[in-house]
Amino acid sequence: MKKLYFLLFALTFGLFTQAQTTVFEESFEMGNSGTTSVDCNDGSGDFFARTDGSDISGAYVVNGADGTFFFAAQDIDATECGASDIETLTFTGIDISTYTDMTLAVLVAEDDASDGNQDWDDNTSVVFEINIDGGGYQNILQFSGGGATNTEPGLDTDNDGTADSTLLTNIFQEFTASLGGTGTTADLRISFNNLDAGDEDIAIDNIRIIDGFTASPEISITAPSNANEFAPGTSSVDVEFNTANLGGTETVNILVNGVLTMDVTSPFTVPTMDGQTYNVTVELIDGGVLDSDAVSFSVGSLVTVTDIAALRADVTTNGLGRFYEITGASLVTHTDGFRNRKWIQDTNVSGVLIYDEAGTITTTYNVGDLVSGLRGTTTESNGILRFIPTSDAGTIDSSGNMVTPQIVSIADLNAAPDDYESELVELTNVTFVAGDGVATFGTGTNYDLTDGTNTIIKRTDFFSADYIGSLIPVGQLPSVVAVSGEFNGTTQIYVRDLNDLTLSSNEFDINAFSIYPNPSSTGVITISSPNNDEMNVRIFDILGKEVKNEVLTNNTLDVSSLRTGMYLVKITQNNASTTKKLVIR
Repeated sequence: MKKLYFLLFALTFGLFTQAQTTVFEESFEMGNSGTTSVDCNDGSGDFFARTDGSDISGAYVVNGADGTFFFAAQDIDATECGASDIETLTFTGIDISTYTDMTLAVLVAEDDASDGNQDWDDNTSVVFEINIDGGGYQNILQFSGGGATNTEPGLDTDNDGTADSTLLTNIFQEFTASLGGTGTTADLRISFNNLDAGDEDIAIDNIRIIDGFTASPEISITAPSNANEFAPGTSSVDVEFNTANLGGTETVNILVNGVLTMDVTSPFTVPTMDGQTYNVTVELIDGGVLDSDAVSFSVGSLVTVTDIAALRADVTTNGLGRFYEITGASLVTHTDGFRNRKWIQDTNVSGVLIYDEAGTITTTYNVGDLVSGLRGTTTESNGILRFIPTSDAGTIDSSGNMVTPQIVSIADLNAAPDDYESELVELTNVTFVAGDGVATFGTGTNYDLTDGTNTIIKRTDFFSADYIGSLIPVGQLPSVVAVSGEFNGTTQIYVRDLNDLTLSSNEFDINAFSIYPNPSSTGVITISSPNNDEMNVRIFDILGKEVKNEVLTNNTLDVSSLRTGMYLVKITQNNASTTKKLVIR
């Protein structure tokens, strides 16, 4: 978003404004002239940096910035940003030698929590301080929480740590404060104190020191944000704007792709079509243009792909950020409450992580669901492709389908992590290096898993998993099942629950069990087991859909109804089970 000021305004209001002089300004459009105590941006929810919003979480939304870039901070504690719980942005050596009536003016916003809860705690604050001629920093402007846990932040006029005036919203508002003195040089320091939780944040823009400050008539577009691309199927977009410092006789005109509409009010609805771009300018009018603001937004085009493998191929060819519909069925292999994550994979054993931080999908997906028609766009974080839903479009075709991991080796995963990314995999005959009979699993911790030759990281990424606090297994495990991933090029796996670590403890000895003929073209197979007890046999297609379920007493199973292809056969006998592949020709 870019503010446009016209010569007519300068001529009309020359006497009104000529007493104002901009002593210092930082709008972050050309960079950052200040010094930061730490540089922090994980590409998602933890950042302390200049940004245009494209390199941080897509769920972080603030509107009405002056231009494209602003400075934002969220979750900047020592754990996330590797420094301290207090970070600073400082501008030094500002020449104030010829000025006598100086005011600090700044635009401030805060991303409202998507769940309706408020964010700041009683120790959270952002403080603007001025140091004139080395006399020490003085607090001139402060924003604080509401004096308790998870409260709404706002202006703290008496600097006592509790907001008592204008509350912050996700729309930038201008705040001003007198510098309170004169001198030769000034340093401006902004301290960000204890923004140490996932939704404790602030955004600042257009920092100015103005001599002889007088508020001028203003208009600002608050929605949509500049360069916003709406999902395909969006039929209209509301352009919202705010005005300030009016005399009472002003009107507003709007231009959309050059078409003028006069005397409008907010919101103004713009009809839209897929694949189109819209350039919008609002003008504050009173005998001429007093002020204006402009944005450009677009509506994307939908790319249809048959499955996740085709999605990944398109991303490789065309890059991130396109809008997709996955028309084929995808099998849900795991769900997690943290930012509504879901892992899905297709028949080609290609997987992807659904990252739904905004809570766009309201339909409940469970492990074993087959879902078709998913719609979303793509981003990447720490080397992992993310599918960001744009609508709750997925249809659950069936539920309770078998979820069978792909058996791979540690060497395979380490050699080609992208080939197995976000898939459910199984490692056999592996050992936890830390398993000593005493150590327990903690959250957010890396544990080495080895097959005796190769090692891979098992990270406790699912904080609510039932094995957290349990003893790390000692000795060799028959198998470990996990979601495969990586972190900036380092292969990792994420065990879903305790069953993934103990899955093989009640299994048959595979060598004492067989299916023949396999491959089969006779319509009948024989299943041998260590004893003559009855067996429950369930057969699933490659997507996990159950196609046969019978109890056998004579070791013979009719498979004449099965089409040519590969199937998974799960046999249960005496409370133990195993799974084998079956090929029908």
